[in-house]
Amino acid sequence: METQKLTSISLLRAKDFIPSGDIINIGDDFFMAERTNEANYDLLRHPCRIDAYVVAFCKSGSFKCHINLKEYEIGEGMIMVNLPQNIISVEPKESADKPTLTVIGVSPKFLSNFSSDISKMLNEAMTLLDNPCMRLEEEELYIVKEYIQLIDKYIHSDYVYAHESVSHLISSVFYLFGSFINKRIMSQNDEEKSASTRHKIVFERFIELVTRHHSKERGVGFYADKLCITPKYLSKIVKDTSGLSAPQWIDQYVILEAKQMLKHSDLCIKEISEELNFPNPSFFFKYFKKHTGLTPNQYRNS
Repeated sequence: METQKLTSISLLRAKDFIPSGDIINIGDDFFMAERTNEANYDLLRHPCRIDAYVVAFCKSGSFKCHINLKEYEIGEGMIMVNLPQNIISVEPKESADKPTLTVIGVSPKFLSNFSSDISKMLNEAMTLLDNPCMRLEEEELYIVKEYIQLIDKYIHSDYVYAHESVSHLISSVFYLFGSFINKRIMSQNDEEKSASTRHKIVFERFIELVTRHHSKERGVGFYADKLCITPKYLSKIVKDTSGLSAPQWIDQYVILEAKQMLKHSDLCIKEISEELNFPNPSFFFKYFKKHTGLTPNQYRNS
């Protein structure tokens, strides 16, 4: 039987989030969509990974999302930047309050065709930023709108090199977002930056490792070894940076994975216990109930 863990959504599948009439795209590696107040929120209701760089610009209304288990509220005039390794879910809104968005999705392959520096820049910049959502200033809003209009015009034109021009515009857009992020990082005072920058980098690397290894490794020592620091120092950094301890973060990811398999697979409790590297089903039963207040079967049937 095939194990169903956290769902990975391709860029092609992510287009289903948007009503088909609102999408413009270049092959399977890029799409831009607008007027998404009727988006298919069910697709992203449950935690998943989108195998792409996704930028959502909120033109009106608001929505909530969870990125790597943290909740964010995105309102008018804000952008959200999602990286391929993130775990993301989007909360559905009441029809009267659904947001109007411009969404840009780009595959890692598409960006690497121009320069690997773009992916590196975005990943490093997002690591140093306090959160993946930011409110744009008036001048930044104007520039973003101009880019979106220009991309739209080129895609719908019959110019000989229209698609090539659009491709380079998209590359430029991501550098633009990188500059927005860098501006906010630089606005922090120097003392705060020097004290927190390394801690943020270590914390984000810890989270990246946890997203990859939580189904097999629950000990802080494993992650500390990967980061070449002591478990005590890692625990301090994680607690100081996030307010939660390293074991709490690991437990949250394990429980998220367990919930996903309980609700969205046909695996029995014993098989889920084995997939998550518990010594036996009884241990998994106690662990799950301790963290959720429900037994695995109670949660599955709820």
